[in-house]
Amino acid sequence: MFNLRLFALLLCLSVSHVSFATVIYTWVDKDGVSHYSQQPPEDVDSKKVYSEDIEPAQVGYVPVLPNTPTSSQATSQSDLAQKAALIKEKDAEQAASICESAKHSLNVLNSYHNLHRTNKETGEEIVVTEEERLEQIEKSEERIKLFCQ
Repeated sequence: MFNLRLFALLLCLSVSHVSFATVIYTWVDKDGVSHYSQQPPEDVDSKKVYSEDIEPAQVGYVPVLPNTPTSSQATSQSDLAQKAALIKEKDAEQAASICESAKHSLNVLNSYHNLHRTNKETGEEIVVTEEERLEQIEKSEERIKLFCQ
């Protein structure tokens, strides 16, 4: 009797996971918008996707995209290098000041993570986001590369 109950339980458990799998229909309409539904659309070619085949996205994970410069960015980089060389040539004191300022900014940005800045128009104190902090680090490193060498 115990073996029969055990067999029935195992049979139920092995079949139950099949009932959790659902078919999801996906299609793209004439405007290019993707749609997903459990009901198949009428008069539209759709693709079947099974729910057990879909992998959930990692929570709290944002993929890092490679930072590859485009042609317009490459020309702006060369323009910046030319302007920096002109400043270094005409006013070495200003170039040294920019270099020291960039080094100090980079030191502050790397040392502290909870930063605030003051809005010039309203005088209001604004919290610097992590994205803004990383952007400022890149700008400071670029200034150091241009003016400190």
